[in-house]
Amino acid sequence: MKIQFKMFTLAVMCIFLLYMWLPTQDIMRVFADDESNGSTIAGVNVNGLDPEEIESVLQDAVNVWMQEDIKVIGGEIGLIVDSSKLQFDIPSTITEFQTLVKKPWYAFWDNERVIHIPLKVAENEEIKNEVAKVAAWDTDETYNQLISQVSFLMDHKVEAKVKQLDAYNTERLALAISNIPSDAFAPVELVTLLDGKMVNPDEEFSFIETVNENINKVNNESLNFVSSLLYNAVLQTEFEILERHQSKEVPTSVEIGTEAVINVNVNEDLRFLNNTKYVGKINASFDGNSLKVEITSDTKFKEVNVTVDKEILMPRMIYRYSNDLPLGQQQLLQDGKEGYRVIVTRTISGNGTTQEQRISRDYYPPVNEIILKSSKQPDPISELQPNTGEYDSNMEIDLDGDGLPDIEVPVKSDDEPTTYDKSGDSVTP
Repeated sequence: MKIQFKMFTLAVMCIFLLYMWLPTQDIMRVFADDESNGSTIAGVNVNGLDPEEIESVLQDAVNVWMQEDIKVIGGEIGLIVDSSKLQFDIPSTITEFQTLVKKPWYAFWDNERVIHIPLKVAENEEIKNEVAKVAAWDTDETYNQLISQVSFLMDHKVEAKVKQLDAYNTERLALAISNIPSDAFAPVELVTLLDGKMVNPDEEFSFIETVNENINKVNNESLNFVSSLLYNAVLQTEFEILERHQSKEVPTSVEIGTEAVINVNVNEDLRFLNNTKYVGKINASFDGNSLKVEITSDTKFKEVNVTVDKEILMPRMIYRYSNDLPLGQQQLLQDGKEGYRVIVTRTISGNGTTQEQRISRDYYPPVNEIILKSSKQPDPISELQPNTGEYDSNMEIDLDGDGLPDIEVPVKSDDEPTTYDKSGDSVTP
């Protein structure tokens, strides 16, 4: 009898130890304390429901949740994921739920189990590839975080796992520096939004969209200065220029042909495409009275050289006439300025090949010199003017420039010319 009692006691202890030996992590994941309001799947209360009812309430919850897309954000980079691409395995989830909620025979003293489990979500390579395109993110950790939130039908905003951003400062792709114009107001409002901006492979960059938050805090001079300096830097990379607008006047803060003008009212933007396989990071900072814009990355495959060819266009001289100016007077109305034809070319070399790209061809018209002259003419000498025999300076005016006076002295009608015969004697008519 004692032996049977000892064997029974040993069996009970083994069962108890086996129960305690179950994985602690699994218990913490699926079992709740006795004070909860019932079991849930993905946050949906399914306590006391049969499998068909569970499937119905879960499907309703999924349909509501999928009405909004998922926003993945990290390192100032955003990605929109279409929630309709996700596939939820509700039947498998219900099967797992029933298995977990059922009490094992050796835990007969336990109360009814309360568990909280996620929905099963099928692996989605398409979404994973979208995440992988953002080189600044850790693909696996970001994707797993997304699936984890989706499986519990949680918030649609997912925080991406960002890699160490200092790695993208190791290689300088471009550098542009220029003194800040005196009429540029508060460029710091734009610089703070540009600094640290990551441009991923196959991503388009828009200047207006990037600085739109502070675009009304600066003036046009500041807007055009910062955009022009950024354009100077982009020219030194392989990035494809999608949109750029030249100035109507010769720029002073950057080299002619390398400026980029922004006009928000007519949506004139600076846009470019990162058509490479590496991430480009924009670094913008102040150095005294200068602004410095860099584009860096973790690698550099090719060398880029930018050339600017200028053709000088001389101004013309334009004359205008006015009757308000005194005779022989003239007045300078406008100074003449040279114009230019400018061609910007980019040469990309690497991997044993060289590619030449014509980036832009700009025309800056010359400013013509304008001179205002008097339209007054000297008064003609009257035919009835008596000949006094005195010198008249008006008789010596040379208007046609042939070196001779232009005004002929009229001959009086009563002064007949003298006629001579063959012998030289005068003949009276």
